[in-house]
Amino acid sequence: MIEEEENFVFRSSITNPRPYVPQALSEIEDQLGSMMLKSPHFKDRTGYFPDLSLESSFFKLNSGLDRMREKLGEDVHAKAIELSGRAKALFLQAPDIASEKTREGNRLLDEIDQLINAVRRHRYESGLTDDEGEVTGD
Repeated sequence: MIEEEENFVFRSSITNPRPYVPQALSEIEDQLGSMMLKSPHFKDRTGYFPDLSLESSFFKLNSGLDRMREKLGEDVHAKAIELSGRAKALFLQAPDIASEKTREGNRLLDEIDQLINAVRRHRYESGLTDDEGEVTGD
């Protein structure tokens, strides 16, 4: 029994082997905010999310962008994916949070956020409904 306890690795009940993919435009904005806080290495310091990484963070972002492609429109989607790729490349080169590459990567993530915010504002002002039939901008 003691040997089993020594080899025990805590796994949070809220972790999932499949990463959560944002389901709405507002959730992509949440993902971007989280990424900016965890850049440039995207590691979880609490231990609750051991699978959090640069790769998983950008997988979630890009998958969410792909899922919302129709709402974003082809031009905005293509621009957001391009900015995401550039940001990821910068974070891969960034040695720490204070580096110029980290600041530039976060600026690109903020640019994606501004694109999504403009789409949400347009959807709201146009009275377009979300997946639940409400006018929220999602």
